[in-house]
Amino acid sequence: MDTGQSLGKSSQYTKQVKQEIAKCARSFDYFCKKYLKIVDKSGKMVALHPNRAQRSYLASCEKNPWVYVLKSRKLGLTTIIAAHNFWSTLFTPNFATLVLAHTDTASKTIFRIYTRFYDNLPQYLRFPVKLLNKHELMFEHGGYIVAATAGSDSARGATYHAIHCSEFAMYDNIEKLIASAMSTAGSNARVALETTANGLNDAHKLWFSPDNGYEKLFISWKEAEDAVEKKKPEWIPKEIQDIAKQYKLNKDQINWASDVYTKRCAANWNTFLQEYPLEAHLAFISAGRKFFNRVYPHVKERPGYACFEEKKTYSAYVIGVDTASGSDHGDYSCFVTLNCTNKKKPRIVSSLYSRLPPSEFAQRVLDEAKKYDALVCVESNSYGLSVIEYLTGHEWGLLYRRTRYDRATNRWTENLGFNTNVSTRSVMLARLQEYISREWLDVTEDNLKAEMNTFVFNKNGKPEADTGKHDDMIMSTALALMGMDQVEPDVQVKKQPKPNSLAEMLQFELQTGKLYRKSSEFFEEEEDASPSPSEVLYSN
Repeated sequence: MDTGQSLGKSSQYTKQVKQEIAKCARSFDYFCKKYLKIVDKSGKMVALHPNRAQRSYLASCEKNPWVYVLKSRKLGLTTIIAAHNFWSTLFTPNFATLVLAHTDTASKTIFRIYTRFYDNLPQYLRFPVKLLNKHELMFEHGGYIVAATAGSDSARGATYHAIHCSEFAMYDNIEKLIASAMSTAGSNARVALETTANGLNDAHKLWFSPDNGYEKLFISWKEAEDAVEKKKPEWIPKEIQDIAKQYKLNKDQINWASDVYTKRCAANWNTFLQEYPLEAHLAFISAGRKFFNRVYPHVKERPGYACFEEKKTYSAYVIGVDTASGSDHGDYSCFVTLNCTNKKKPRIVSSLYSRLPPSEFAQRVLDEAKKYDALVCVESNSYGLSVIEYLTGHEWGLLYRRTRYDRATNRWTENLGFNTNVSTRSVMLARLQEYISREWLDVTEDNLKAEMNTFVFNKNGKPEADTGKHDDMIMSTALALMGMDQVEPDVQVKKQPKPNSLAEMLQFELQTGKLYRKSSEFFEEEEDASPSPSEVLYSN
């Protein structure tokens, strides 16, 4: 870093001022406490003296310039990151800083922190600027700061020495946007990923991914010096009482947590854990608008075929099939095979999760259907029609069928495949949710687990895959459960002791409707070729 000597060479500066500029350039701590101003909670302009949480961030930067901060709210992390980047940009010619936020409003709010820092500096530290607007600050010495919305084109085509991704767990396509931002990072760049949790999305995956280059820093609300309240509330919720024992909260922290829980979080426990977590995993698990009430940590999508159980005699099977285009970057084509002999306790016995072309995928479906002698329930929408056509063309008749009344012909017609629409989609998802919540279906398939983690209610309340995620295995499994309605399990006939009298032989024939002489497979021993009792009694 430039020490600031070159920035203070102007003849207008006294020797003392030049020395002060150099001192500020050498020490962020000195510059921060003496010259950077913030607005405190009472609305007063005060010097920035880093609190415990902010000092933790600075210490992490010393270990590793790439820091992932998972945090509680109101800890001042955005402020200290902005202060650190402002110091570097102010005193280092050509130093470029990029700030990304999830909304334009948030981007402008963060940028105002930078302009407030600059506006409240003494005149000798307010180095001349070439450009200053709502999103950009550029010094004449070449250093500049750009604040933009994640996904915008504002940050492209440049190289940055400091990157701050604020509340990045709220980005629409986290993996893509973070990768795009990192592509602009110069060598030895300083990167701060800072956020509260937002469900089990890519921010969760990045946090628990080992050896990805980031220093992981979790900061709970306990680290905030002002997370205390002397006044005891009228009541302390049971949830707060429980965490108070577990995390050894003092009386003032209990009072504060009770107040925040009831007022800021509207007594919603999930909201409190998300916004004010005490442990990282609690923040992730409690956040978001998940459709399924189960969480499967540390799983990821695994394309390919999996077989969990071979075909069993006297068992019934159904295959749910969801077909995609086969595009390299599109949805997956999937099937799930269920052993549905016991319809209240079906088992996943095989699955395929692929981006095969529809014709190849159709052949894989046919192979699996033959292997398990299974009924195939294909979603008939779009590419699914090609699979149905392929199966019928190869004379596979065990297909899900639906009937509808044709008003034009005044008769009922039969169609192949399951038609997914607004009504049927709700029914099939509700059935899948019931089977999983009641533990009637054991979720053994990793792709299904991964998709369930990121299957959420959108802004309109519709359950769907989170942005950039998939629901293909979910739909395949749901289709298989719907297909069970048209499967009749084979009944295994238990072998019986050999009848010892004519009366027992007759009783067998009356109960089964089968001739005793021709039914040796029902008995422990092979029968001889002698006539059956019925043949003896009714001959002649």
